[in-house]
Amino acid sequence: MSPDRGPSERDPRPQQVSGEEARAVPATSTSLMDASHAGTLSAGCEALFRSTETTLQWAWRVLKCAKAGPGAGPLATSARQCALEFLDRVPPHVRRGVAELLGYSSLWQAVCTRLGRPVARSTEELQHELGEDLQVLLHGAQARLGTAAALEQGLLIHLGRLRDSRRGEPGAPLELRAALDAFTHSLSELMTAASAYRRAWEAAETELSESAAWLGAGDPGFCSWMADHLSETVFAWRNAQASVRTLRELGELSQQQ
Repeated sequence: MSPDRGPSERDPRPQQVSGEEARAVPATSTSLMDASHAGTLSAGCEALFRSTETTLQWAWRVLKCAKAGPGAGPLATSARQCALEFLDRVPPHVRRGVAELLGYSSLWQAVCTRLGRPVARSTEELQHELGEDLQVLLHGAQARLGTAAALEQGLLIHLGRLRDSRRGEPGAPLELRAALDAFTHSLSELMTAASAYRRAWEAAETELSESAAWLGAGDPGFCSWMADHLSETVFAWRNAQASVRTLRELGELSQQQ
């Protein structure tokens, strides 16, 4: 959203009215400042983590069924390679995603807490401070969007290889074929979770970028409104941080039980 764009349903700026209503903010705002992104990202991260846990179990099952050795058929060899690549690449990437959201939650809380302190600021000082804060949050969201997008792309490659493998060697052992089918289905569900998580970061990045553009337009009303709403989101991000910390403490994701 650029500063010279006309008002729309997505315009987060306070309405220009008179009297006691001058500071009113539309309750239906879709701005990132309504704290919805904290909950969405937290839920998306948990869905990604849980889906990875389930897929891990099937990856180990495929490895057990796909016996290595000179007598192994092409399906067993391909399935084993896919399972090993998944175990080697995906769980560490998911762990990184959990750690990155945990760090981002801490960063957001620090910004919110500082803005909520009763410090006298001129409009120019507040605008400058908010501008720096938004850039820090924006760059953090962009970096985490990159991590989520890379995971989604990697899963797409894994899924494609699995489906190609499944079409070969129709006479392979039934147990292997069943395990491979279950692994492929679980990986498809993990891909769905990864896509949703990527979209959540994308939405956060987009709205932060739009808010930074509106702030750059120099609207004092929007500047004051955004500072208030940023300060009010600290509780939501504290909850998100607690949820993500629990995920990190659940285990390493890659250790066979």
